[in-house]
Amino acid sequence: MTIPDANAATSRRLLRAWALLVGLTVISLTVSLGFGQAETGLAAAAISLTASYFKASAVLDHFLDLRRAGKGWRGFFSTMLVVLLGGLMATYVAAG
Repeated sequence: MTIPDANAATSRRLLRAWALLVGLTVISLTVSLGFGQAETGLAAAAISLTASYFKASAVLDHFLDLRRAGKGWRGFFSTMLVVLLGGLMATYVAAG
């Protein structure tokens, strides 16, 4: 029986996280360019900001290793992401 290589497991985890980031970026770009009309702009903004939340969470979890932190830290950063992205959405709605 062999012990799995820790570096290979870490590389696979980071590759999956990177692929997720690329996929979410493509979704944000597609939605923003495809739904650029005034009547669907709010939906495009909401989808793009939701994708941004998941992208920021992936960066925090996989690249800054927040997944090893306690629930308090994870909750704090998730709450801050929601506050920041909610503020951006509120600004978009107020400007539109």
